[in-house]
Amino acid sequence: MNNSRKFQNEENQSSFDNKVKAPQILKQQVCMLERYMFVENEKLQGLIAYQHNNSIIDLSCQNLTDYDMGIIIQHAVVGKKCQGLNLWGNQFTHESISILADILEKNKALKELDLSYNHISDTGVKIISELLSSNTCELQDIDLSHNGITDKGTIYLANMLKKNQTLKALVLNNNDITDNGLKRLVDVLAKDNTKLTQLKLESNPRITHIGVDYIFRSLKNNKNLEEFY
Repeated sequence: MNNSRKFQNEENQSSFDNKVKAPQILKQQVCMLERYMFVENEKLQGLIAYQHNNSIIDLSCQNLTDYDMGIIIQHAVVGKKCQGLNLWGNQFTHESISILADILEKNKALKELDLSYNHISDTGVKIISELLSSNTCELQDIDLSHNGITDKGTIYLANMLKKNQTLKALVLNNNDITDNGLKRLVDVLAKDNTKLTQLKLESNPRITHIGVDYIFRSLKNNKNLEEFY
């Protein structure tokens, strides 16, 4: 088989695989939504009801899990039209982040999202990065501290920062990012992104003085970034 025909066959197979995967992914999302949307948590519902419309809804440190995300979406994001959502210190994983991202895709109200001290991992970062790359929501401030994010996650974030037009603050403290991941983010800010004004990478123990030096060399001419630490 010549190379041209081989390439065409591989391309056709890839297209076929994508067509097969699309309904499977949709089915998985529907199953997750059905599973999470019918869970009851009276304490959580009461906590949300107590807070104001169009405000920052604080649900921090409530030991919430993926099964509670349906309630949060229904009562806080949709019902209260919250401008901020504070979910730090809970037990959320990439599964519920996938459902949240679907809802936020056309959401114009939410400006701040704190997911710090959860378990979203690089997989969750990929989902969030895809959402922010589409520029269909208006998130301006997102905190992903202490979520087990590695250099793999910075690949998704760097690609997102090349496209995103709304994000002003990105917080990545207490993760597992190295000098390589730092360099990837810094390069985007030096060349492609003029919107971000704050990037935090405190307490990433694998970032060394080499990475810190690279920051100052690369971003000395960046006039948009107000805070970087």
